[in-house]
Amino acid sequence: MRKLLLTSSALVAAASISSYAVADVSVTGAFEWKYVQQAADQTIQDGDSFAQDNEVVISFSNKTDSGLTIGGKLEIDADANAQDESVLTISGGFGTFRLGQEDSVHETFGITEVDLIDEEGDGRFVVPGTATHSISANAGEQGSNDTNKIAYVTPAMGGFKAGFSVEDSGDDATTDMTAMGASYAMPLANGSLTVKYNQSTRDGATDLDSTNMGAQFTLGAMSLIVSSMTYEQGTTRDEEGTGFGIKYDMGGGLTIAASATEVEDTGTNDGAGENEKYTANIGEVVYTVAPGLKAKVTYTDYEYKDGGIASLGDDSGQITTVTLSASF
Repeated sequence: MRKLLLTSSALVAAASISSYAVADVSVTGAFEWKYVQQAADQTIQDGDSFAQDNEVVISFSNKTDSGLTIGGKLEIDADANAQDESVLTISGGFGTFRLGQEDSVHETFGITEVDLIDEEGDGRFVVPGTATHSISANAGEQGSNDTNKIAYVTPAMGGFKAGFSVEDSGDDATTDMTAMGASYAMPLANGSLTVKYNQSTRDGATDLDSTNMGAQFTLGAMSLIVSSMTYEQGTTRDEEGTGFGIKYDMGGGLTIAASATEVEDTGTNDGAGENEKYTANIGEVVYTVAPGLKAKVTYTDYEYKDGGIASLGDDSGQITTVTLSASF
């Protein structure tokens, strides 16, 4: 009788544990080490350096009896020992709500030529000698961040999706941001074509407005992207950019990619016809050494014209980055 009682208790306990252990929990991460060599006209930009970029992501997903899918994600910057993203998601036939610190929805529907480049940078070119003045470094979406917001993305409807997000900075509403975007995917010529569009507005002492659109065509081992963007800050910045990217899978774990970008700010000029301008050409080779381990060589040739901005100065140069990337 005692043995039967213990066995019954164990079965009940196991059933209880099973009823609670319904969430799929995963821990993933990406760790990168880089060697960067830059040759530039301006001495402040010139030299060699080591860098790293490491992160850990903890996520879970749980489907309720009512058919809702509840998810959560915590992304940690392992170098700064700080939280990057922390978001709750609720999905169903109605679409997906994202609540918390996550990218704005215009990044969800953003497209840029450097999407085909593994080591694409942070999207802004910091002008030599200053930590505050910068110009867009690609033709993609601008201004997305990981601050607290609410976002909604529709379910796919015949290849069409759309979304909207709102960031509320507080009672003063001085830096609230709204963003929206849409995409459409369809088969084309034995391949696939995806078209994306997004726009955003950030309130403040000077409003920031941006748009981005483009298309990606994939055919077998080859992918192509064309993109364009605008970025306006009051009457002082009026940027327009275009970009083109291409990537080809050579097989055997080897891919090659290239991109070209040109961004011009007609709101910043020297009064003699020269606007602030940034151009860049990027080439990259990526080799998968083993599952979860990649070696990358990225070469960037860039040129910057300051448009007559006092104390900045023109610059041009080349950046070569060797990266070892491990993921799990």
